Amino acid sequence: MKEYTQIFQDLQKGNYASVYLLDGEEPYYVDKLLHHFEEKILSPEERDFNLITLYGKESEWKDVVNAARRFPMFAERMVVILKEAWQMKDLGELSGYIENPSPTTILVIEHRFKKLDGRNKLAKLIPKKGIYFTSEKLKDDEVPQWVMAFGKQQGFEIGPQEAEMLAVYLGNDLQKISNELEKIVINETGFKKLTVQHIEKYVGISREYNVFDLPDVIFRGDNSKLARMVSYFSANPKSAPMALVIGTFYGYLNKLYLCHYSPADFQSDRKLGIWSHHRKASQRFSLTHIHRSIALLEEYSRKMVGIGNSSGDGSLLREMTAKLNAVLYGY
Repeated sequence: MKEYTQIFQDLQKGNYASVYLLDGEEPYYVDKLLHHFEEKILSPEERDFNLITLYGKESEWKDVVNAARRFPMFAERMVVILKEAWQMKDLGELSGYIENPSPTTILVIEHRFKKLDGRNKLAKLIPKKGIYFTSEKLKDDEVPQWVMAFGKQQGFEIGPQEAEMLAVYLGNDLQKISNELEKIVINETGFKKLTVQHIEKYVGISREYNVFDLPDVIFRGDNSKLARMVSYFSANPKSAPMALVIGTFYGYLNKLYLCHYSPADFQSDRKLGIWSHHRKASQRFSLTHIHRSIALLEEYSRKMVGIGNSSGDGSLLREMTAKLNAVLYGY
């Protein structure tokens, strides 16, 4: 995220604004910036007198202003952090302070999990007087690229297939992804490249019986492996909950759909998460096959939540894969 990178680089250089507003649904970047404000700007000795943390539920706007107007003690500046600002009823009243902030105070307003209402005075005022950073949730198809870039920043390589494997299994929870990768780095001496074996060992995704391989196994017609996988997942339903299975198939079919409407291009395909096996499958199966498969997924999405069904995930998985084979191959 370019905006985050610029803010972080400025902080590292000591280029501070008087006011920061951090909002948005993705807590990962908000936490990274908060950590810097809490731990990196003031020395441990300075923090005792010059770092003040307030909470929106327990504070009024006057408390924040009084803290921010204090003069630093034995330090160049104060750092005042208002956490959970969305719980402060009179948050907009801080606009008076924002108009004329203290030059020796860094005021940080943390408004995580939601974007500040655009009608709030602060939403219009802070970009003029300080830094307004919104941490957006990544879309699912953006996560693999983020994973590869994260690895590069940390000094190790993550290939596209490993990145997609992590993205599908862990979703778009960036903190969870970074925690899992950190676990690997801590346990693997001289770690330079993420492999499937690392993922199997530390994250818990099995390559032999990996739910994320199910679509590709069906669409390439490998019935022998499909039978082994379905048998394993039926016996170990926690390894392949239907919500994850259906989501994985939806993602795969969406990429086949895109293949039918966009010519093969290396750069574009990588941005969309399209790989060679998607292109091959799209050549084998028509849009009609894709539409019928999606309709089948919709049927089992309803059954999964108990609409017209009382079977467990194992039974639903066997039914669904059998019907998908019938849709694709006519048997």
